Amino acid sequence: GFPFSAFVKGAVETATLETRIKVSNPEDPEPSITLYVENQADPAMRLVSEMMILCGEAIATFGSLNNIPLPYRGQPQSDINLSEFSHLPEGPVRSFALVKIMRAAEIDFRKPARHGVLGVPGYVQFTSPIRRYLDLLAHYQIKAFLRGEPPPFTPGNLEGIGAGVNEKAREVRKLGNSSLRYWILEYLRKQPEARRYRALVLKFFKGRLAALLLVEVGFQATAWVSVGTQIGDEVVVKVEESHPRDDIIYVKEVARD
Repeated sequence: GFPFSAFVKGAVETATLETRIKVSNPEDPEPSITLYVENQADPAMRLVSEMMILCGEAIATFGSLNNIPLPYRGQPQSDINLSEFSHLPEGPVRSFALVKIMRAAEIDFRKPARHGVLGVPGYVQFTSPIRRYLDLLAHYQIKAFLRGEPPPFTPGNLEGIGAGVNEKAREVRKLGNSSLRYWILEYLRKQPEARRYRALVLKFFKGRLAALLLVEVGFQATAWVSVGTQIGDEVVVKVEESHPRDDIIYVKEVARD
């Protein structure tokens, strides 16, 4: 979801499906689970993401021009050859392959660094000060400058705080992913046995064992698929077993109706 100018500068499209789940009564023996899938490639989602990128680039430029220490995010890998992925269908399948080869973002607290994936010369996460502590610190820095005051944090201060915050953020993300997976497995366990799911083949492990993306659930699982199936193909599967507390799920390919 990037403007044309970003693609000219080498932006990499990685929009995929994101599962949103709501459990209104988690303590109940039979909790009520609502699940829906957000497609990040939808026009509304693209618009939001482009506005966030625009804001992040503007803040990085402003910070750089005024020598303001900020958490400038860079992504060093700008040499991804997209033509190597053109055989894969656009959307989740191609995004999955691209994300696998990307290096992690790096943060410089003194000056902007090119963000290869977003295709911008500099980027600062700035749009979520309630949700992300580093965004809040960036707000402190910019507001102080606008008031004519020195920024409250030096690059060294920010680096020290950032190390602790990033460690905590990793832990929270891990817990969030674990919780999401648990409730998806519980959702699948409660579905009618006869329910079928569309699944995209993301990659093969060995033989015919494939990583699949269950499209209606936004969930990855593995299953054996029939001979002749290619990466990017859509197959139909059913959930044989789902055990949320043991973190176990068995998915099986079935014939199309």
